[in-house]
Amino acid sequence: MPYRRAHWFLLVALAAIVAGFWPSFFASMGAGDFAHTLHGVSATLWVCALVLQSWLIAHHHRQWHRRVAWGALVLLPVLVGSGLQMVQRMLVNTRMPPALPPLLSWIDVCSLTFLLLLVGLGLANVRRPAAHVRLMCATVLLGLPPALTRLYARLFAPQVDFMAALHGSFVTVELACAALIVADLRAGRRHLAWPLSLLFAGSVHASMGAVATSETWLDFTRWYVTLPIFG
Repeated sequence: MPYRRAHWFLLVALAAIVAGFWPSFFASMGAGDFAHTLHGVSATLWVCALVLQSWLIAHHHRQWHRRVAWGALVLLPVLVGSGLQMVQRMLVNTRMPPALPPLLSWIDVCSLTFLLLLVGLGLANVRRPAAHVRLMCATVLLGLPPALTRLYARLFAPQVDFMAALHGSFVTVELACAALIVADLRAGRRHLAWPLSLLFAGSVHASMGAVATSETWLDFTRWYVTLPIFG
């Protein structure tokens, strides 16, 4: 059975996400506005659903695995929609340094798009368990840069500022992808999930500075905040 103990690694990722967002979300859950709470809860439930699905299939509970999968698919548009709303709110947040919202919005929009791609590929490979489990597990990596950035900046302050922590979080994800690729190659396996995730993380990491200061992206962000659908 591919990735029989994947739920343990997913739990480690969940722990990192909780640690990163503990002061700003988990420690005061429900104290913020509805939109932030909805996004935080839906993102957390997504990871929890993946942990549960991994455990269920490892213990041969296929019927419940499918039921949780349907629940996760219902959750997906809530997660993506609330994420897009958070991007809009961040772009008009005057408490952030002016250069930061365009940069983080580039990362977030790319991540939400890539999330949909991974899930689509995962569903297309549902009859190929080895590919399916890797593609679905790869979605958890998208939550690590925002969580680890906050965690690194908090743990290593004042030596590490926010931008250094952001770069460090991407390097962590890139190294994790590389290690997973090597592990697959050593096992004689070739799957798309980890090379694709490494390509995504590396591309966003390399491009975020240039894109965030480009007039094309800045024009897009100015248009995006006028959309009433996320207001």
